[in-house]
Amino acid sequence: MQNNKLKLKKAFTLIETLVAVTILSAAVAGPMALSIKSIGSAAVSQDQLVAFYLGQEVMEYVRNVRDTNLIGGNNWLNGLTDCLLSTSPNGCYIDVIKSPIIIAVCGTSCPKLDFDGVNYTYKTGGTDGNSIFIRTIKIENPFKGNNDEAKVSISVKWTGKYGGKTMNLEDNVFNWR
Repeated sequence: MQNNKLKLKKAFTLIETLVAVTILSAAVAGPMALSIKSIGSAAVSQDQLVAFYLGQEVMEYVRNVRDTNLIGGNNWLNGLTDCLLSTSPNGCYIDVIKSPIIIAVCGTSCPKLDFDGVNYTYKTGGTDGNSIFIRTIKIENPFKGNNDEAKVSISVKWTGKYGGKTMNLEDNVFNWR
């Protein structure tokens, strides 16, 4: 009789152990899944941040060209004509890192930027670079019939680990003279 109780007690301990392992596995799986999701979100956020700065870089360049032209007594959009929708409906690309600065009309689409470990630039001749980012600049002037206003639209597209994304920046610049 005592032998039967001992067998029953050992079997019961095995069942307890299996239940405990199952509960422990479920407790660990939840935070692990959350961690994996967080790492994915961080990668997407990093790409979004790079895309924003790539767009902002060109927006600041356009404002600088406008201001320099106005101070120098030139046409306020001088040097940006390749980006005007009336000149190139597919937009242009601007490489503000290279000297001299490159402004070129996009064909059917703009080339991918090239990343050298420090800066995003364009390869010579407009061939695709090694990065995932494509930056397109379009300037609409006159905007809503106003010759002293231009709408600057910058689109940065990329295909990352989690599919295609687009960051659009728009601002209106004015001929303030």
